[in-house]
Amino acid sequence: MSEIGNIKNQVLRGGLFLTLRQLLSSGLSIVSVLVIARSLGPEKYGLVTSSLGIFYFLAWTGQMGLNMYIVRQPDLEEEEAEQLMAFYNTVGLLLCGLIFAATPLFAWWTGVPEVASILRWLVPAIWLNMVGGVSVGMLSSELKFDQVSLVEGTSQIANYLLSVPIVLLSGSYWGPVAGILLQFLASASLAYALRPIRLTFKWKWTFLKRMMTYGITFFFASWVQTLRTLTIPFFITPLAGVEAAGIAGVTLRMLEQLSLLRNVIRGMSISVMSKLMGSPSAVQRTINRGMSYMALLMITVCATFACISPWLIPLLFGAEWLQSTRIFPPIAFTASVIAVFDLHLATLHAVGRNNIVTLQNLTYIGLLWLSCWLLIPSFGLWGYVFAEMVALPSFYISHRAFSALYGYPNYWNAILILVTAVPSLIVSVLLPPPVSFVILLLCYGLLFVFNADMRELVKELLLTFNSKKLARS
Repeated sequence: MSEIGNIKNQVLRGGLFLTLRQLLSSGLSIVSVLVIARSLGPEKYGLVTSSLGIFYFLAWTGQMGLNMYIVRQPDLEEEEAEQLMAFYNTVGLLLCGLIFAATPLFAWWTGVPEVASILRWLVPAIWLNMVGGVSVGMLSSELKFDQVSLVEGTSQIANYLLSVPIVLLSGSYWGPVAGILLQFLASASLAYALRPIRLTFKWKWTFLKRMMTYGITFFFASWVQTLRTLTIPFFITPLAGVEAAGIAGVTLRMLEQLSLLRNVIRGMSISVMSKLMGSPSAVQRTINRGMSYMALLMITVCATFACISPWLIPLLFGAEWLQSTRIFPPIAFTASVIAVFDLHLATLHAVGRNNIVTLQNLTYIGLLWLSCWLLIPSFGLWGYVFAEMVALPSFYISHRAFSALYGYPNYWNAILILVTAVPSLIVSVLLPPPVSFVILLLCYGLLFVFNADMRELVKELLLTFNSKKLARS
């Protein structure tokens, strides 16, 4: 079997495992959000959302992008992974100490004192994420996505098994905090069991220098994008209140769960694109098809949920969460547009153009935050929605950079897929669910009837996740 064929086989099998894991994870997560959000209410849930937004930003920052060096390198020495572990065991622990001391500053900025207490308890999870990420990075580099899915799925289940009972029994926001701690402990332990790496505290600068040369540039490129997780605690919470933060948190959480297949593809993208760099034509074909996949997998699922959410959200969460159904459609559309450029960014990372990704993400965050600061005081949560739209033109930067390397991508099918969903997204806010759902079916029915490329696209997606096809590959 050729190298490209072997990679395809591993990616398809790994993609299937990641998809199954993501389906299970999303199902459990939706149940978790339902129970926790309904039990806590918008105000307490807003407190949890604000605290976890800061925590996830700090957890990603703690890795400093060095774990992605392991994912990208085709021929990795075992000692390089050991040196990364040594780095996290020393500098990582020092960083966690500094974060612990700085927690009062986050409470002051958000205006919510409880944020400091929650973050202090979550500091150990930041270090666990560092050391566990080394083993997970090695598994990803070896294309063992089935084992990566096992680690992520098992740890997430552990989270829900602890957090949901605590919330039900006590009605306290400490349930999700305890669940996060257990999740990161379980993830680091299982990842290390599957891919052991010798523990050491001794540095070898020769190895660390190579990792930092790539890792730090990757870190700054993606670190700017992770600033988005601070939008709720740093802008919505202080400018619109904790309750608004809770509503925005539930909306984005629903969007995250509905984006499960996008997350699978994005999770594999850098590893996969780095294997294709020797074939420009393969990169071009992958991008052109991948954009259509991303658009179809994102917008159709989100539009369907938007149509039924005015009935579903009040029934499951309560009437106090109804505002989330009004801001979901435009936020889902902007997320679908962004998803079209996921593989552009992965390709730029794979070829080492991290400075371009940094510029792209910095422009996006700058537009988003500036717009939030200007619009939220006047329009509340709708100000955040408008800010997401204002930030979309920033992705022209990644388009130009990719086009300079591999030629102009064919956006036509992706645009058609996205535009077809717009009528149903608009009427889902104005008309009853049955009407908006019929409009959704009618629009996509016409698209598939009159566009042969769309029919072929759906066939390819179905074949990709067909077990017989995987076995023949």
